[in-house]
Amino acid sequence: MKNTIFRSAGIPRTTRILLVCGSVLLSSVVSAASVKVAFVGDQGVGEHAKAVLSLIASEGTDLLLIQGDFGYNDNTALLWEANLDEALGTDFPVLSVVGNHENHEWPIYQRLIQQRIDRVDSLSCSGEAGVKAACRFEHIEVVQVAPGIQEVEGVSPDDDYAKYISSSFSDSDSDSDSDSDSDSDSDSTASWRICSWHKNQEAMQTGAKSNATGWEVYDACLNAGAMIALGHEHAYSRTHLLSDFENQIIVHKRNEMILKPGQSFAFVSGLGGWQVRPQLRGGDWWASIYTATQEATHGALFCSFEDSTASCYFKAIDGAVPDQFTLSLADPSVSDSSPVNDNNVDVEPTQESVVDESEPVEQPVPTVEAGVTDDVTAETAPSAINTDGMNSALENDTAPSVVRPVQQATSGGGSPSWLLLAILLFVYGLQWKRSRHVKC
Repeated sequence: MKNTIFRSAGIPRTTRILLVCGSVLLSSVVSAASVKVAFVGDQGVGEHAKAVLSLIASEGTDLLLIQGDFGYNDNTALLWEANLDEALGTDFPVLSVVGNHENHEWPIYQRLIQQRIDRVDSLSCSGEAGVKAACRFEHIEVVQVAPGIQEVEGVSPDDDYAKYISSSFSDSDSDSDSDSDSDSDSDSTASWRICSWHKNQEAMQTGAKSNATGWEVYDACLNAGAMIALGHEHAYSRTHLLSDFENQIIVHKRNEMILKPGQSFAFVSGLGGWQVRPQLRGGDWWASIYTATQEATHGALFCSFEDSTASCYFKAIDGAVPDQFTLSLADPSVSDSSPVNDNNVDVEPTQESVVDESEPVEQPVPTVEAGVTDDVTAETAPSAINTDGMNSALENDTAPSVVRPVQQATSGGGSPSWLLLAILLFVYGLQWKRSRHVKC
């Protein structure tokens, strides 16, 4: 097609070849900046966990973040590591943070986490692996903390984690300022910021979890403009863009979010392979909710991070994509102060009742993997998602929106068509001028 267009324009064959090769090379340079990150939590070591890891591999993931609860039982640490090796490879970059169920074999888990980090040259971390660490992979910064984790020996539930988050991102700002005097292009690239921990505050999950972490860690991430990745509740949920997590103050309700200090969002991606739980809570600050109530199954959230834009989607192991959204790093010259009542959200109104959090809830019969007793009643996921069953939400005024499965989102970043067009026009102009000169 390109060759036909160029020939019709009168461009010689050699020039056509150079232009085609140049466009292919330029496209490859642009796409190389993209880093796809997968987010999961609450895995186990069974078949569902393996299926999620296979999905992560098949989606072309570059980095995996696991928000706690790896194996759930004794003698599972080596099985957990073997599952990672089999699906992703021994040198695949993985950042894992401690969960409450790492009371089984945490020293072994922590050693495996650190050894994997050491094997990946492009992944650098400082601090205590899986507990209180600041890591960097390409143009992505990740700060891991363990607020509320009191079940694991050697891990403190309150260890000035908010201060650590703030200082870690502040240090990266200082490093960036000092590097700006150099000639390195990579040092001038803006960084994406991610906070990673396991437990929740009650309002930041859709199940029966109570306040466990305090709001200080949320505020520290918000002040840094960092997105917040969580686990613990066995479901998927994502907030709208917020300017206050404790009071759930919404910036706007669009699926295109600009991250900057003072506005961010949080999500729970806890469908890594363990049980799938029903929805018990809601609120108008939720952009997407995907639980057993919506007939969810296991899956992961994927985000493809370009230099300053990202496209994200949650994908289940049966192929359903119940949520997708885009992110941008803030341009200081552009304001994103849309009114709170902006309801331009890609969701459909729901019909069936789920659970009104003000009414008593009849719990489903728990189905739990052998040898495990969790702190909340659970329900196993159906083998496939019935898309008609996703038309459900809370009956009260704070009913969250549930997004229907849609086609898989593509990774962010457009090709620089304007640059290619300029090159074409320049080369064609030279060729035209040369031909006129020869004719004269």
